[in-house]
Amino acid sequence: MCELQKDMKFEDAMKRLEEIVKSLEDGNLSLEEAIKLYEEGVRLSKVCNDILRSVEKRVVLIEKLNGEYIQDDITNDIYGGLGQKE
Repeated sequence: MCELQKDMKFEDAMKRLEEIVKSLEDGNLSLEEAIKLYEEGVRLSKVCNDILRSVEKRVVLIEKLNGEYIQDDITNDIYGGLGQKE
């Protein structure tokens, strides 16, 4: 995550992403403006994905610590065994 986006809240990133999508869908932009917005949208998408992964890891850890976690192959594939039972 770049420095500028480290402190960005998920909700703020999603709101900006929605604005970008609307602008792109409206089709009233020059090609250069559209490319710049697309680039910003890709960066914001990564920010949102990073935040969601971080939150998901926290939820898995909380569940594991509380004995509620059930091992799941998909989670193990994504997180490299974070969810493996000891």
